Amino acid sequence: MKATYRKKILFFFILLVCNMASVFAAAGGGGGGSSGGGDGGGSGDGGAIFYLIYMLFRLIMLLPFPINVIVLGVIIFVIYKASKTYQAVSGLNSIPNYNPTTQTAMSNKQEIIPDEFQQRNPDFNKEAFRQKVRTAFVAIQNAWMMQDLSKVRKWISDGVYQRFNTQFLMMKSLEQVNEISDIFIRNVFIDEVESDGNYDIIHVGIQYSMYDAFTSKKFTRLNDGGPLHAMDYWSFIKKSGVKEKDLYHTTNCPNCGGNLPDDGGETAKCPYCSTITYLGDYDWILAEITQPDDYHNSNKKYEKQGKFSQKIRAQIGEKQDFSLQLLEDKASNGYMQIMTALVAKKPEITRRFVSDNLYEKIEQRIQTEAPFVFNRLYLNHVTAFDYFKENNKDNIVVALKRSSQKIKNIQSTSPEFDFSIIAQDEILILSRDVNAAKPQGALYAHSCPNCGAPIKDTVEINCTYCAAPLNSTKFEWIISNWMSANEYDAFKQANTASFVIDKNIGTLDDLFESRDYALNNVIMMIAADGRITHQEMKFVEKIAKKWNYDLNKIQGFLQLAQNNKLVVRLPQDAKQKQKIIALMEKAAHLDEEITSEEKQLLQQVKMM
Repeated sequence: MKATYRKKILFFFILLVCNMASVFAAAGGGGGGSSGGGDGGGSGDGGAIFYLIYMLFRLIMLLPFPINVIVLGVIIFVIYKASKTYQAVSGLNSIPNYNPTTQTAMSNKQEIIPDEFQQRNPDFNKEAFRQKVRTAFVAIQNAWMMQDLSKVRKWISDGVYQRFNTQFLMMKSLEQVNEISDIFIRNVFIDEVESDGNYDIIHVGIQYSMYDAFTSKKFTRLNDGGPLHAMDYWSFIKKSGVKEKDLYHTTNCPNCGGNLPDDGGETAKCPYCSTITYLGDYDWILAEITQPDDYHNSNKKYEKQGKFSQKIRAQIGEKQDFSLQLLEDKASNGYMQIMTALVAKKPEITRRFVSDNLYEKIEQRIQTEAPFVFNRLYLNHVTAFDYFKENNKDNIVVALKRSSQKIKNIQSTSPEFDFSIIAQDEILILSRDVNAAKPQGALYAHSCPNCGAPIKDTVEINCTYCAAPLNSTKFEWIISNWMSANEYDAFKQANTASFVIDKNIGTLDDLFESRDYALNNVIMMIAADGRITHQEMKFVEKIAKKWNYDLNKIQGFLQLAQNNKLVVRLPQDAKQKQKIIALMEKAAHLDEEITSEEKQLLQQVKMM
């Protein structure tokens, strides 16, 4: 009898495997099917799953009692455990946790340098690279505190330069300074290495502590800060294979050896040979700074070497050492200058690098928008995620996630303060002629792409030296459109062009599940009044456990909240948004009293 049972069980599993294979083949389960919403493949997969469950149940019934009951119980248990494991997957669990006992941030990431990378860069030395990162980190903190980028300009990209420079302009208008001291770098590790056409990118984790405090003479309510234990991810880019010249510990030009000027200015150009030092031709250049919650929840599908990026690159070809990272840097630079133009009420700041139609849109917004200034303005991520060809132009869609906090009607006696920092999604479209010529200057850094001559902020769109149109797509990527996520959805529906990727902006955050948004915003809510009660903390632990978070693993995320590093986030889906707001309201009522701070936060979120 036992042998018969064993034969029946073996026969059962053979049938099960055969049926699973046929079902998944029909459903596209072999890897060629769709990966998510909008592709039209979701309903077919759902039907296949129901069919599989039906066939599984029929096969189990072929087994004799009690074997069928035991097998059914085992399958249910395995499915339950698998679902729990799947639900527990979250980028929030991956944020390293600072350990006050050992005074280090715990990370299980192992440094792996791919063989292909080492072959492309035979002189790469990890220890020497880490030393450059340490030098860069301390120098950037000092430059930020002094609001002076002259000493770091030679090794930061245009986009990074403009992010800092834009914030400096805001801080000056608020009479605000950021005091930084007691900088201590606890750990520097290489988190990931990726290729980007003819360039390589190294993403580095930096764990540190320091004293970090903001003070404003104009608005004392903006004063905050103190001792900080935190972590950032910095991304460095360099052209593959070029021998490293040390830009971090010398003042000499990497090309001719002449002394570089003390003030790098906007373009960091050698006065003797006109070499621009920060293009990745000579050393590793700082191209991105990302907070842990954004870094760990980024969609890996859109890495520079991923299949989506390869599709975009295939459309552009390998012309002019095309790099998505450098294109995103242009988008970052241009976007921050648009923000500066809005605040300064000077549309001419953008004239040279935006299309005529977009310039009119910016000009109209400046004329109708009440005066404001940003207290905080960060770019969480800048990602090229789609491509379309139109009117003999290459068009690349770039998604930006911005975190900002405004002070409106700043010139009045009753300025309006945004209560919290809010994250929102926006889109830029960068356009260039299909057969574009190589630019002779850096348009986004105030030099003519046709002749390389310097350009001033002006409404004139022709170079004063060679008379060439500045915002021409003949040489350079021009920002042809700027819109919200909802406007982009409407734009796609109205556009007859074929989009290569054809995804919506929500796919960039598909690792940030609804529960991640909810946990993030609930913690923002309970911390809104500056204190977290025991009852409120118990509520956080309760929902974290209910949503299958590992309480030990999300300590790093909770520390971001305690360090005031979180921002309010909401998904694009309207129904999900309302559920999250309802949870925030529940959190606000926990101590049976809604403070004025909590009311302000709720009001701000409901208006998003």
